[in-house]
Amino acid sequence: MSTILLDFETTGLIEAEGNALEVQPYIIEAFVLRVDSNGTEQARFHSMLKPPIPLPEKITTITGITEKDLKGAPGFATIYRPLAEICLGAHTLVGHNLSFDLAMLVNELKRIGKEHKFPYPPIHYCTVANSINVRGQRLRLKELYSIATGKEEIENAHRAESDVLAMLECYLWLRKGSGLT
Repeated sequence: MSTILLDFETTGLIEAEGNALEVQPYIIEAFVLRVDSNGTEQARFHSMLKPPIPLPEKITTITGITEKDLKGAPGFATIYRPLAEICLGAHTLVGHNLSFDLAMLVNELKRIGKEHKFPYPPIHYCTVANSINVRGQRLRLKELYSIATGKEEIENAHRAESDVLAMLECYLWLRKGSGLT
């Protein structure tokens, strides 16, 4: 059984439901990792994405992603097919704050008319929700990663690939020995 781990960097936070799609943020970086049940990589997908709005300075401060990094990058419609292909047939979808990543994906899919044409894995696993018992509260990825690995920092944190690789270690740790799954 394959598992998909994903993370998106975006132009901001999700607006309240009911707001127009045009005011919702856009994905600017996508990283998807497909692994087997042992956590061995089967495939990966990475892309920068050019949003149709200027990149907020605050996002550059958080992620280090600049307008220059996004110059010439495709729009979401261009990456739909490879993104769908890597997810096709997977059993589990994992995200650190999965509800956010799913909302971002759904908004982008709505923009291209493909919301109901995406091969969503049937099982969803949120490392935030599944780690609440560790400290009795929601943990940021950095905190969970530190507990799971003993390492204090995630190199290149707030970049999609680095966050997914850190999340993989957290996911495997939660699944294996913590009794929290």
